[in-house]
Amino acid sequence: GGFSFGCAGDVHPLLALGQALQRGGHEVVLLSLPVFEAQAVAAGLRFVPVGRTEDYEQTLAHPKLWHAVDGLGVMWRYLLRPVMHPAYEALTRLVHEGVDALVAPPFVLAARVASERWGTPLLSVYTAATMLRSTRWPVTLAAWRVPAGVPSWAVAGLWRVLDRVKLEPLVRQDVALLRGLAGLPPLEVSVFGDWMHSPDAGLALFPDWFARAGDWPARVRHAGFMLYENDVAEGLPAHVDTFLHQGDAPLVFMPGTAQRFAACFYEAAMATCKVLGRRGILLGPMAPTIDDEHMCSAPYAPFSLLLGRALAVVHHGGVGTCAQALRAGVPQVVVPSAYDQFDNAMRLEHLGVGLSLPMDRVNVQTLSAVLGRLLAQPAWGQRARSVSLQMDVAGFHDQACLAVEALSA
Repeated sequence: GGFSFGCAGDVHPLLALGQALQRGGHEVVLLSLPVFEAQAVAAGLRFVPVGRTEDYEQTLAHPKLWHAVDGLGVMWRYLLRPVMHPAYEALTRLVHEGVDALVAPPFVLAARVASERWGTPLLSVYTAATMLRSTRWPVTLAAWRVPAGVPSWAVAGLWRVLDRVKLEPLVRQDVALLRGLAGLPPLEVSVFGDWMHSPDAGLALFPDWFARAGDWPARVRHAGFMLYENDVAEGLPAHVDTFLHQGDAPLVFMPGTAQRFAACFYEAAMATCKVLGRRGILLGPMAPTIDDEHMCSAPYAPFSLLLGRALAVVHHGGVGTCAQALRAGVPQVVVPSAYDQFDNAMRLEHLGVGLSLPMDRVNVQTLSAVLGRLLAQPAWGQRARSVSLQMDVAGFHDQACLAVEALSA
């Protein structure tokens, strides 16, 4: 059984993994929010809805969801906490049906409780490196990149402070309540630093050349990016395909499928295209309708069909978009707001395939300067094309399946 709660970027890797497992002859059950049922069914997976669509919509509408510090609290209070008990009950039913193994990101705390209570093996899957703590450079804490010279003992101290001040007060009481209902003893270790990571096995859903650390648990192995691409069969929107054929390769701008407060981003994107004399495509559910021969917009377009025809992509830094751009061999500008986005941006910079600019600093002056720098230096595109040769998506999926099969054997 696979489980994930969050936005599309959190669920899509589990859909891709579920499909790969089913192709290998395994039966897969996906637990997630009702809003993802249609995608799960289209992927051919058995789906168990948990939680309420109203909670999902309320979370997306919260003005602090994408705040670098406060966003996690919003995600927990409005989305993750309300599904803890229903998810545990659903997992218990599946365990009694005879599920061989559980697969879940570490923030799905109900899976950790169910595994501990019923003895069902749990594979913690990490869609982003920031889910795994490290005290060794490179490290990010929210939007802050820890300087290279900071010793490991100091970074460990920072993690302890973050636990004590922010993270443990946020979740510990709710974890204790669910553990009590499950008949488990009180927790004596850090939730985020220790307990939420399965003692059975862990799987990084990104390759080791993207992110690795010598102090991650030895039980964590790398697979690679899980790219979910059921949208490819639909093709590009007709007007987008026409636009691509009508001129030079455009700049693509995407603030994230779950971003509801992107007006300033789109305004800066359109103005930047004029400053640089480039064509542009704006994507996202809030993308404005455009009447301009040099610009185009759409709520959605499959990246696997689009990015290979783009000059560069400007995006929020979700790991799925990072991976699609890496495969397409297109240089990137990441405009991170919260969660794993700052860490992903750092790692893309270290790979030499892009630059970053925090979302709260995006305006026509800053964005045109960063994009102008990216486009003026061919090395960014050359490096992006070189890295794309390492994107063995089929091999990534095979490695992930082997890890799940090893756990359930």
